Amino acid sequence: LLAQVQAALDSESASPAERASLAQKVERWRYQHLNEYAGMLTPQSEALLDSLDQAARQLAGRGPLAPRRTRHAILDPGLDTASIREACEALDPSYPLSRLTERAAQLTQQHFPGSAAAGSERPTRHRMLLYAPVYVSSDCVNYCLYCGFRYPLQIPRRHLTVAESLDQARILRQRGFQNILIVGGEFPSQTTPAYYRQIIQALADDGFEPGIEIAPQTIDAYSGLAAAGACSLTLYQETYDRALYAQYHTRGPKASYDWRLESHDRAAEAGIPRLGLGVLLGLAEPRADLLATLRHGAYLADRFPDRTLAFSLPRIHEAPEGFEIPFAVSDEDLIRFYCAVRLAFPRAVLVLSTREPADLRNTLAKICITQMSAGSSTAPGGYGPHDPSQDAGEQFPVSDHRSPTEVATWLEQEGFEIAWTARV
Repeated sequence: LLAQVQAALDSESASPAERASLAQKVERWRYQHLNEYAGMLTPQSEALLDSLDQAARQLAGRGPLAPRRTRHAILDPGLDTASIREACEALDPSYPLSRLTERAAQLTQQHFPGSAAAGSERPTRHRMLLYAPVYVSSDCVNYCLYCGFRYPLQIPRRHLTVAESLDQARILRQRGFQNILIVGGEFPSQTTPAYYRQIIQALADDGFEPGIEIAPQTIDAYSGLAAAGACSLTLYQETYDRALYAQYHTRGPKASYDWRLESHDRAAEAGIPRLGLGVLLGLAEPRADLLATLRHGAYLADRFPDRTLAFSLPRIHEAPEGFEIPFAVSDEDLIRFYCAVRLAFPRAVLVLSTREPADLRNTLAKICITQMSAGSSTAPGGYGPHDPSQDAGEQFPVSDHRSPTEVATWLEQEGFEIAWTARV
């Protein structure tokens, strides 16, 4: 393979298709090497990984970019900017929470200002984007111990067609939504890049703003999704603790830590404009995971300065039988963590889902959240006439059961500027 790569790089006779095929093989080799030698990389192995990264980029005709360093960045104190150091100070429980929330609210209002209310001189609170997830498939081959879609679980599973996915989005449009997040389990024979590309294209053609929260993809697959209209990527590392990650992800493609870790790099290189990252709070020591998240964000901001960053910090509230949540995160902790992210990234989008109860969501909305879901279902086909049997097929239970109208009404009464579109 190296001989073929060298020949292709030395000669202009190799066709674009041949070069693209070689780039994919080199990329695959790189991740195989990362998987096989995780935690045992020698300087020679590191040099090989960097060379393979550069060779794949050159073969594919992508622009010059330094080799990916994500696995080092999350451990690198050198990436701790002044704002990240301030955030870390705020994570100390002795740091007054009232002082922290006031500072976070000021930054949020400064960078996400609302316009003056109609007929009033009173400025609104900050702008709030409302979105909704559309789960398109609960089929999944992964064994993630904490997940309601875990492969061994005997739950009702459903895989929507492209037309059914579009129908779900149209139901949500009747409720006000334009910003739609496509979510699906990892089942390679069904949830293919072509499947997602067709869904994204159908949504974009119908006037929606589609984002993706799906299994990690290749650069080519992300490029296809970006071309189809994908406006954002949401992907959580779950935990940055490599040892705990291996314990929780025992089988399936998701067991590949580095393949998941570098997803944002690949998506950004493919042209997806917004990168959403975070951790699943409860899996590991939360402050350590949050620091790794902030460093990951700093690395991406430096590497791709034209991309928008978004952060979300979901908590585990319920899990499949037999899984005990090892690191409890209180409501006060969650408020502190979100505020710390705001200090570290004043311009980042902070996202909060219906995993959390209404009162807590209201509190965080007033402080630092700039994007919220409402009236969500976490089961494929969950919108429309309610079928109680679908609840058993949820990925996780919803805690805030308010309708989109009820959430929007509360936001209006509290002086927020509501946005149903991310286009500014």
